[in-house]
Amino acid sequence: MIRRKQAASWSLVLLLVVSLILSACTKKDAAPDANEDGKPQQVTIKFHAQEVTFSKEMMQPVIEQFEKLNPGIKVDYVPMTEPTNDEIMKKIDLYSASGETLDVFLIADERSYAQRAANGMLEPLNTFIEQDGFNYEEEYKTNTGINGSYYALPGTFSTWFVMLNEDHLKEANLAVPTIDWTWDDFMEYAKQMTAGEGADKRYGTYHHTWTDYYTLGLWHQPKNNDIILPDLTINLDDPGVRKSIEIRQQTEMVDKSAVPLVDVISQKMSYRPLYFNGKASMIVIGSWMIGEAGGTDQYEASHKTIFAPVPKNNPEDEGGYAVSSSNYLVVSSTSKHKEEAYKFARYLSTEGLSAMEKYLTSWKKEDTGKLLEAIINQTKKPEMVDKESLLYVLDHAKMTSLPPAHPFQAEVYKAYQDEVDLVLLGQQDIDQAIANAKDKIQKIINANK
Repeated sequence: MIRRKQAASWSLVLLLVVSLILSACTKKDAAPDANEDGKPQQVTIKFHAQEVTFSKEMMQPVIEQFEKLNPGIKVDYVPMTEPTNDEIMKKIDLYSASGETLDVFLIADERSYAQRAANGMLEPLNTFIEQDGFNYEEEYKTNTGINGSYYALPGTFSTWFVMLNEDHLKEANLAVPTIDWTWDDFMEYAKQMTAGEGADKRYGTYHHTWTDYYTLGLWHQPKNNDIILPDLTINLDDPGVRKSIEIRQQTEMVDKSAVPLVDVISQKMSYRPLYFNGKASMIVIGSWMIGEAGGTDQYEASHKTIFAPVPKNNPEDEGGYAVSSSNYLVVSSTSKHKEEAYKFARYLSTEGLSAMEKYLTSWKKEDTGKLLEAIINQTKKPEMVDKESLLYVLDHAKMTSLPPAHPFQAEVYKAYQDEVDLVLLGQQDIDQAIANAKDKIQKIINANK
């Protein structure tokens, strides 16, 4: 009798264990990402970007629409207030090293992008793109590929042009530039629009601290337009390099028509307040400024903006070439929700940015004419944007892009910039700067082979 009771007890225990196992398997097979009520589990991903690029007000409707289309994913936007891209990337690097949650974040330039792709910080997106079933080249204007892998989807699209203060242009009795103007013309315009002295001085132009302003005569060529080329050839003997340094030297040191480098560095200057406050008559800049030319909450448009193409080096050169680029929407390799992070990056790079109506995008399916009109109309004073000259620039622009960046590209640019800085500070001549930069860059290449 006792044996029968024991056998029955063991049978009940065995039956209960089997039932629990079968129940667990059934739940797992039926709904791996569902709660008991059948609703999708909520996954939260973080999106980090510089606030000056994407404000919370701009992101809120985009995130709401994405979450509506993807009810299982919640996006927590983290606007970063650091004033420069370098400071943004230092903080992102710190987050990554300390184990802070990183899912999707924005990288502003290709040098920073290539460097972090090389050090394993970014997740390759090829598998996700294949699962999505689209052809990258047919979908986007900007190629983010590095050695056969895509570590980013391109975000906003920018092409370079010149913005000019119409009041200062008329005051100097200067014509609106066309694709035929040269850098020599640009320097003459800067000299003619410079006025005043001391604290009241108005400069004809301003060169920011980015590498772009050290390569003005190089990056706007259709080919061989970078400091080093894909085969690791050092390209500093290109006439465009010398022209780039001459533009800076002539305007800052000879004509005194551009803010001197020492003031830019010591006073931590930036282009927006100088241009909008009328302290610099024209700036070479990217098309992200279309959405600001008519004024923003931060900077009032107190004058009308005229647009001009990027100048060419020589009168006989073909005009209209302008470097085009994007920023980079990347997925962190440490993200615990890579698939969800990719979905958000993909949405933002397509419908999301277009719906924002703030920037031109890298998505080939955007309605550019409609988007451009919407961007201008969102500014505080759309009438301060000269649409005729803007459309002329965009219609005549011949887009060119830089070669794919090497992982050590940032080191190369810094070596070059450091030597040019010494020229602009009066400590060496152009020949010496180019020779010294060559030696430094060759050592960087050798160390990275």
